[in-house]
Amino acid sequence: YKRQVSTQSTGTKILFLRLRNLIKTMKSPEQQVPGLKIVKDFITKEEEEFLIKEIEKQKWETDLKRNVQQYGYKFDHKSQKIKAVLGPLPSFFGGVTHRLVTQGLFPYVPDQMIINQYTPGQGIHPHIDKPCFEDVIGSVGLGSSCIMEFRNRDNPKGEQVDIFFERRTAVVISGDARNKWSHGIPARSYDIWKGAEYKRKKRISITWRKVKPRDNR
Repeated sequence: YKRQVSTQSTGTKILFLRLRNLIKTMKSPEQQVPGLKIVKDFITKEEEEFLIKEIEKQKWETDLKRNVQQYGYKFDHKSQKIKAVLGPLPSFFGGVTHRLVTQGLFPYVPDQMIINQYTPGQGIHPHIDKPCFEDVIGSVGLGSSCIMEFRNRDNPKGEQVDIFFERRTAVVISGDARNKWSHGIPARSYDIWKGAEYKRKKRISITWRKVKPRDNR
């Protein structure tokens, strides 16, 4: 009798877990990660081509494993602090930056940008952006798509939610998505999404942030 109860209990638990996972897969990433917003086709193909051409004209920093450009303020990756004021954001980003505000994705005008260039096989480790930046952070991917992984650092079981970060898509994080969930891109040359294989090409990621006042950093 005891063995039968134990078996039934185990079966019920397995059924519950399967049901919970099924419900979870039915939810969108934005429902699973509070504070995450995904806007497909935030920029047009023509805007993507224009931005890539303009970005490639600029000088790249090469002291990291990937090429980087910074505008507005320089963030020092070694000290993890704001290092210097670089001046206003480039004019060729003006339209897209303005759209982030007018479409309600940013409650203020961002004043810092970092541009990362990834070759196939490169990624970025899971991280949470430093507190020297305000709550809202937004990114747009150019040239190629990839999978971005979100991990809940408050969940001891290591809850993870993946999104397919398509080119020309805007991904914006705030609240829990910004402060409690890390985000990263696994280092690999291709991604599998919904049974299809996507080979990565050279990808450029543009990230907008706003620097906190010096006294609050």
